[in-house]
Amino acid sequence: MEWVNFSRSLYTLACFTIFLVILIGAYSKKSKQRYEEAGMLPFMDDEHMPDSPSGQASKGVKQ
Repeated sequence: MEWVNFSRSLYTLACFTIFLVILIGAYSKKSKQRYEEAGMLPFMDDEHMPDSPSGQASKGVKQ
């Protein structure tokens, strides 16, 4: 039964390591600009949005 406890500990360590890698990637300085741009999307004017043909419904809306 000792191998079961060892495998559980190893799995916990692997999950914690993956969590730390994701956390470091999310809060790194490289991704700061990307997150700031994404945070400003709701406040952008229509002139900054990509043009869509007027009079046509989007792909998800039935006409």
